[in-house]
Amino acid sequence: MSDPRERLLSALLHRDGLQNDFIYYLPWEDYTSFPDPLPRTRFEVKEVQESIRRYSNPEKPDELFRWDIHGRLLLPEKEAQAGVAVVMIHGGAANEYEFLFTPDGPEKYLDLTKIAPEISRAGVAQHVASLGFPVLAISLPGHYSPKPWPPLPERQPEFVIGEVPTPKEIANRLAVYTFRMCVEAIKILIERSLPGCGIYLWGHSTGGEYVYLMEQYGLKNKLLGGLGFGTGMPANLHKKWDLLYQQLSPEERAEKYAAIAGLMRRSPKVYEEMRYTGPNQPWGSAERWFELENHRRPQFKPFLQDIEHLAHDVLCDKVREVSGLTDEELFITYRPELDRLCGKKYLFFVGENDRGHWIEGGEHGVESRVEVFALRKLAPYAHEVRLAVIPRLTHYGHIELYNERLANLMVTGIKDYFPTPLG
Repeated sequence: MSDPRERLLSALLHRDGLQNDFIYYLPWEDYTSFPDPLPRTRFEVKEVQESIRRYSNPEKPDELFRWDIHGRLLLPEKEAQAGVAVVMIHGGAANEYEFLFTPDGPEKYLDLTKIAPEISRAGVAQHVASLGFPVLAISLPGHYSPKPWPPLPERQPEFVIGEVPTPKEIANRLAVYTFRMCVEAIKILIERSLPGCGIYLWGHSTGGEYVYLMEQYGLKNKLLGGLGFGTGMPANLHKKWDLLYQQLSPEERAEKYAAIAGLMRRSPKVYEEMRYTGPNQPWGSAERWFELENHRRPQFKPFLQDIEHLAHDVLCDKVREVSGLTDEELFITYRPELDRLCGKKYLFFVGENDRGHWIEGGEHGVESRVEVFALRKLAPYAHEVRLAVIPRLTHYGHIELYNERLANLMVTGIKDYFPTPLG
């Protein structure tokens, strides 16, 4: 077979060339030449925003905090499959713009029927929409601002969009910035923006937890399958991996989050330490990356979000004390109902240079790599799982060179891998 698409589908559908039951190592030449699976079409873009009320405001005891959630809905002129959409949820310190634009590309929406996709440097959401699938790109509460962000040391989350909270309010809100709150906000945005649509959900990195939570907490839209790049896993599995392969004790790993109601601010140095930089990033250094993104990317992440995502349960008692919340609201990432994966397929992609998801644990063998470890644990619940490993890409492969090919891979999965008699 000389067609990279046929080779991929032969692996996904017939297990040809799979290693360790579900891993397909995609050749670099196949990635960079992977063809459009469908004709390109124009799309329109709509801003969408919703609000929820959750958790008491200590400064106004008779009032619940308002949390705004924002997104952009990309609607293709010609839909490839009626009633089906893709939802993208960002990871830490990011927002919807990471899916809409690339650091070195134009900050505009392009007609990809008139410009060659491979030279456009449009965001991955634009590429998916141009292939005929509606895309909802979401910014979690606090992560979106309609104005350029102020300098890094000064910027604060806008939990109510357009309003900068007082220091006291920021502390009170960060004490209750739970996955449970985010689930409710995401749910209302999906249901009102995509009524009746079946969805494929891609949560990048920390956002990957929502794949396992949305149905559990009552999402009305049918979840058709899990799709992602650099995708996270349920916190209870992350905890098991940590105990097996991390050198630091649970207490040592959780130490930097002890303040609970804090905000982790990202910097170019942090990106270099986490090996988010790589050879496939045309903008160059981490410093240049930040220069290009600082006006639209928040570059912060609530401590409590990391505490729950990374299963720092040694902080449970302190989280309860600081937040004042019940156990039903806390650490829901630790209690996913994995039986809900039954009948569904999952297709994940990972970059060969992704330290957190592919490199770490590899010294103990392939089964100890984070993505493999996670999918091995999830496979007994799901109908099928597949993992495609892509050379040269980092954790941020969706904004790197050839990101249009990553969109092609995802849409090929939607079109040809996911359909199943069980669906």
